[in-house]
Amino acid sequence: MQKLSSIHGSLLGHLMADALGSTFEGITPEYLHDQFAGPAEVFERALARSSLRYTDDGQMLLVLAEYLTQNTTIDATSLMHSFTQAYEPWRGYGRGARALIEAFRDEADYEFMAVHLFPGGSLGNGGAMRSSPIGLRFVDNFERIWAEAKTSAWPTHRHELGIEGAQLIAAATSLAQTESSLSAARLSELLLPLCKTVVFQKRLKLLATITNADEIAQFGNGIEAHESVVTALACFALFPDNYRDAISHALWQAGDTDTIGAMTGALVGARIGPNFAQDLPTEKLEDGQPFLDYVEDLANRLFVASSSPLGT
Repeated sequence: MQKLSSIHGSLLGHLMADALGSTFEGITPEYLHDQFAGPAEVFERALARSSLRYTDDGQMLLVLAEYLTQNTTIDATSLMHSFTQAYEPWRGYGRGARALIEAFRDEADYEFMAVHLFPGGSLGNGGAMRSSPIGLRFVDNFERIWAEAKTSAWPTHRHELGIEGAQLIAAATSLAQTESSLSAARLSELLLPLCKTVVFQKRLKLLATITNADEIAQFGNGIEAHESVVTALACFALFPDNYRDAISHALWQAGDTDTIGAMTGALVGARIGPNFAQDLPTEKLEDGQPFLDYVEDLANRLFVASSSPLGT
C-alpha cells in the first residue's frame, strides 16, 4: 500500500542528496580519497556548506512529480513543455539537455536533435535521475512503471541504456516501498526479469554478488546511465535503511556525485520516509522552511494522485 511518508521521504531524500553531492561533482576518486579519510568525512564536509542548492537533477524531479499530480499518464511532448517552462540553466544542466530544451523552447527541429545530437540518442543518466516519482505514483504496478518511465525519459533520452536506466530507478523506487527485506542479491533478483539490455543485465548479475561497500566502485561514477544507475542501486542495497551511510558511500564514489547521490537518496527516502532528515540541516536547502513546506505539500498532492483509481 502506498504511504505518504514514502513519497515525502523520497522527494526530500533526492533533493538533499543532490545538493550535498554537488559539492564534489566532477572530482576524481583519487583526489577525493586523498583529501578525506573516508565516506563519513565527505558527508560531513558537504553538510558544512552554508547553503544547499539542488541541481538540474532536483529541478527535473520536481517538474515530473508536479506533472504526475495532474496527469494520469505521461505524454512526452507535454512533459517536455513542463521541463522547458521550469528551465533554469544555472542549475547545471548537461550539454545535451540544454540543447534540447532550448531547441524545444525556440521551436527548432527538436525531434531531429533528440535523435541525432548523440549517435543513437543520449545514453546519459538524465532520465534516471528524475524517474523516481513514477515508482511513487504507480507503486507495485511494474508494467505501468516500465512504460511510463520510458515516456518520461523520451523527451531527452532515446538510447536504450538511457531509457532503461530511468526504468530501473523507477522500478527500484517502487520496490523500496514494498519489499520487507532488501539486499543487493534480492534487488538484483527483482529487477533482472524487467531488464532488456545486455549491459544492464550483466551489471545487475554482478550487483547480486556484492557484500561490502568496497565493491561499489566497479559499477562506475560517470554520467552515462550504465555507469551510475547500478552504482546508486548498490549504495541503496547495501544501506537500505540508513540514509547517512548510503549517501556517504554514494559521494565517496566521486565523479557524478550529485546524480548518484540523488538516485540513492530517492530510494532510501522511499524506504524509510522523511525522518532521516531530523538530524540534518535541511533548513539550508534552497530557501529553508518555505521550500520544505512546498516539498511536503507536493508529496501530499502526489499521494492523493496515486490513491486515485484512475492513477493506478
